[in-house]
Amino acid sequence: MEKDKEKYLEALRQNDGKLDERALGESLGFSKEYTDKIIEELMADEKIEYQTEGACSYRVVE
Repeated sequence: MEKDKEKYLEALRQNDGKLDERALGESLGFSKEYTDKIIEELMADEKIEYQTEGACSYRVVE
């Protein structure tokens, strides 16, 4: 799971809000449920935060 979280985090950085969070996860080969779990863990780790702009509801906390 840790490698997948880092993979998703890097994809989120490069995505720059273009794809929504689930489409981004699917582009990495993750199911919607697994993507939701990764997002939940990254939120708990405070590595991403919710945003209202763009197609993607999350952004990387720098």
